[in-house]
Amino acid sequence: MGKKGSFKIKVLIPIVAIFIVSVLFIAFINYRLLSSAVRKKTRANLELFTDNVLLQMNHLDIILDSAKQTLNQKHIAIAKTIIFMLDRGGNNITLGELQALAKLLDIRELNITNREGIIINSNIPEYIGDNYETTDTTLVYMVLADGTITELSEEPRPSILYDGSYGEVMHFTGVARSGGGFIQLGFNADVISRLQEQINIDTAIKETKIGDNGYGFVLSEGIIISHPNNDLVGADVSNENWYKTAGLNNGFAWINIENKKYYAGYKHFNNYIVMGLVPQSDYYLELNRVFIETIRLLVFSIVVIIIVVYFVLGKLLMPINHLVKGLGKIAESNVTARIEGSYNNEFDKIKNAINTMSDELHVHIQLVSGIEYASKIQRNLLPPDSAFKNTFADYSCIWKPKDIVSGDIYWMKNFPDGAVLCVCDCTGHGTPGALLTMLVSSAFEAIVNGSNYKDTAQIIWELEKWLTAELNVPVYTSERGLSINDGCDPAVLFISKDGSVTISSGHINVFVCDGNEVTRLKGQNIRIGDGTLKSKNDIKVINIPSNPNNKFYAASDGLFEQIGGDKLLPFGYNRLEKIILENHAEQLDVLAEKVWIAFEEYRGSNARRDDFQLVTFKPNILNEGGKQ
Repeated sequence: MGKKGSFKIKVLIPIVAIFIVSVLFIAFINYRLLSSAVRKKTRANLELFTDNVLLQMNHLDIILDSAKQTLNQKHIAIAKTIIFMLDRGGNNITLGELQALAKLLDIRELNITNREGIIINSNIPEYIGDNYETTDTTLVYMVLADGTITELSEEPRPSILYDGSYGEVMHFTGVARSGGGFIQLGFNADVISRLQEQINIDTAIKETKIGDNGYGFVLSEGIIISHPNNDLVGADVSNENWYKTAGLNNGFAWINIENKKYYAGYKHFNNYIVMGLVPQSDYYLELNRVFIETIRLLVFSIVVIIIVVYFVLGKLLMPINHLVKGLGKIAESNVTARIEGSYNNEFDKIKNAINTMSDELHVHIQLVSGIEYASKIQRNLLPPDSAFKNTFADYSCIWKPKDIVSGDIYWMKNFPDGAVLCVCDCTGHGTPGALLTMLVSSAFEAIVNGSNYKDTAQIIWELEKWLTAELNVPVYTSERGLSINDGCDPAVLFISKDGSVTISSGHINVFVCDGNEVTRLKGQNIRIGDGTLKSKNDIKVINIPSNPNNKFYAASDGLFEQIGGDKLLPFGYNRLEKIILENHAEQLDVLAEKVWIAFEEYRGSNARRDDFQLVTFKPNILNEGGKQ
């Protein structure tokens, strides 16, 4: 009994000490409640004070709304007029005529697209050929291409220039064409910017009161522009310590003004600071009223805690000791450990929950181990370095899964007069995407042979037939209205030993650079494995003649669609093309590493959106004697 009582007391002392500290903390919080209430009062009165200023800005909102509506109506009318002119003219309009028309109507951008959303004519030649499906800011116009809606007029916003930078404020308008496609117009919208800057406080608030003795005033750039005391209006307070505190951001603080202490609430709006002040005497008056109640609460709480803890401690210690020991074993990676005993109370539920958690943890560890082993298998599916060394003068491959396993894969096979390289982005990432990559890799092994290895379109067509059969997708999927999205976006390249390259691609872009310029070979809008591809004839083939300076680059959309930067926009194509062109003379492993570093810096703290895959190579051009 003595030992048990002694042990209980030893345990009781730290527990009671913890509770006493907790009660002291609670008492302190109670003591501060009134301070919080005063702050809330100050905040509420400050909001009222600020609302009086904001009322003067409502007129600007009305003017802005009216101006935007007028711009919408005017610009849509101009767009319809231009469509009428194009239809009457049979669309036979030259670039010079288009630019003259844009200049005449004061249009900054005049883009004409076909039904697929591709720009077929523009007063800015660099935009011709661009696809409106590529970015979030252009995808919104695709509802015009197929006639889903007929008119679209967006809010004024900064324009995105061809090099990815931001230009003047533009008001963009789009109108669908009866034969498919649409035109998009971009007008200068500086009138909106000027209206937004015309915020003036015409009437200064000369009298205000917060609480019993508080008051408020308004500053602009360190100058008091409204104050209950007219003598202080126009005073420069930018060097005062209290102004330096209030000038940082919105908030509350104790400040000294003219040797008097105030609790201040301050709020910023554009170039203005609205301040509300409560004298220190008013602030503490109510706080002192709860001091005695706080002391009483403290003493009563400590006594109750000591009594309650002492009597319940004995009942609690035994099951807690068991639970702690069991958790200690689990923490030491013994996931098969179990907590025994029966307590006939809530500890039985805790015991059962911990045992269940141990079982689930054991299953999870096995699952993660299996996925990690699958990652090793997947990496072994990738071509060895020897396959690249035998074909290319230089090469580099970066393959970085978003999760443990990847939905991206590349495959290669050598033949006597060249090699086939396939770069694929399968549906999804992680485990589902990895399963598809293994199926796609097996498909390439089966379908690419000595009879078709030079025909990139045939290889994609054979892959389509293989995947639709393996995934049980009927050839009439689209006719039945089914939605089967499993499949892949492939780029298939045949690299001849004379240095020429043949390419067929679905969605994956291939870039080629000769040191003077970068050419982006856009992938077709086709998907392999969903049963929508009708025949081999629907697959395009691109032939790139031999050039000893050519270097090729193929990447999955995990690079281009990664969000980052200050504006949280996609990485895009322009950044990659710039790195390629500026580093053309570098070895490809050096250049590829620069792409990865630029990708990571652009991504910053944003999460990876997809798997990352970049395959680069320079053909090893051989003469008739088999020498380079």
